[in-house]
Amino acid sequence: MASETGTDPDRCTPQGVSYSTVPHIVNSDGQYLYCRTWEPNQKLRALLFLSHGRGSHCGVLGPILAQLLNNHGFLVFGHDHVGHGQSEGERLCVENFDILARDILQHVDVMRARYPDVPIFLLGHSMGGCAAIVAACKRPGQFAGMVLTSPAIENAVTCSYSFRALVWVVSKILPNMEQWGLCPDQLTKDNEKLKTYVEDPLVSQGVRTMRIGMKFLYGMLATQSLLPEVDCPFLVLHGGDDEVVDVSGSWKLYHQARSQDKQIKVTLHLG
Repeated sequence: MASETGTDPDRCTPQGVSYSTVPHIVNSDGQYLYCRTWEPNQKLRALLFLSHGRGSHCGVLGPILAQLLNNHGFLVFGHDHVGHGQSEGERLCVENFDILARDILQHVDVMRARYPDVPIFLLGHSMGGCAAIVAACKRPGQFAGMVLTSPAIENAVTCSYSFRALVWVVSKILPNMEQWGLCPDQLTKDNEKLKTYVEDPLVSQGVRTMRIGMKFLYGMLATQSLLPEVDCPFLVLHGGDDEVVDVSGSWKLYHQARSQDKQIKVTLHLG
């Protein structure tokens, strides 16, 4: 994707690279978002927007999806969400998932104008799955389908009212207290993929404070309230032993969504 005209030459990625030299869009808050596109090597059949997970960036899953789908005529595209990767914003801080969905729709509109008669799909992982759900609800009928892998609809905190209340109280008293960490080996059981991910300099290593964590929690709860509005065809893939995102959230989506074409596949080990 070409860089937008009128780029401020002094604006740089968090890694110090001028945005004038890399593909990007500027969202409605004036933040620069780093973009990537993987084009097919045959006739274009469909577009797929990749919505990555919390702490990650579009360059993690993008090349894998491109390798799988480019040969089938899919153009894969995406951007680093606000506060992630090479995009601007406080590291890991997402005010709400509506902002992520708004940016997704802006990027989709750019690509839809370029390829007006091509169906568009969404693929969202974890937090990115919630953002994809919100985007689909904002534009009913626009997307040909969604694939959601371990969407962050439910976790140990949202499952328990008392735990949720405790987290809320702590976030008010100690907003800058560091949140309990995520063990990297909870993300995948593939040691080679785990090593690559942990050593990736674009994976956010910022401090996860209670303030930031509470915003994320509100985003999950807001997504839950939207589940009955989902009418986009979808496939959910979730690991039954997922220690980060509870599989019960995917089942809630499957049972509550009004989509006529929906599937869920739960495996013992996913990733």
